[in-house]
Amino acid sequence: MEGLVQISEEKCKVCYACVRACPVNAIQVRSDMLVPRIKANRCIGCGSCIRVCTPLAIHYKDGKEDCKKILKEHKKVAVIIDPCIAAEFPDITDYRKLVRMIRELGFSYVVEGSFGVDLIAREYKKLLENFKGKYYIMANDPVVVAYVEKFQPELLPNLANIVSPAIAMANVVHELYGKETRVVY
Repeated sequence: MEGLVQISEEKCKVCYACVRACPVNAIQVRSDMLVPRIKANRCIGCGSCIRVCTPLAIHYKDGKEDCKKILKEHKKVAVIIDPCIAAEFPDITDYRKLVRMIRELGFSYVVEGSFGVDLIAREYKKLLENFKGKYYIMANDPVVVAYVEKFQPELLPNLANIVSPAIAMANVVHELYGKETRVVY
């Protein structure tokens, strides 16, 4: 299984900084390997290894090709844009232009992701108003969820049964535009 985090054999200088930085020992080193290997079944996707890799040999899996494939194969594709997109394009002051540019890439729908934050905030409010003494762990951080699932499974009942803002928005997209609509975040 290809993992979320990958090491480039061409760029790796075998300094092992990544091995020391990994909080869950997900990076394997053996004498018969040229470079360390990330064990997907242990990796929680925290990015600690990426931050310490000075030759920039470690990176998150790139989803651009997957996105292009979805755009080619499906008629209805929605994109959920993160609210921080404004910081990426400070020169675009009329966001209708940004939406038009995104639609010209082939997306059928462009939706704002911050509404998903409002949706889950309401659910967390309900949960905390009726918590009945149970302690909950917020479950909208994939790193926290991966850690609990892989290393602290006894805490699974304490994960709040509330989806992330991205999933909440994907659910809204499917409700508005149909279940067959593909979603890219």
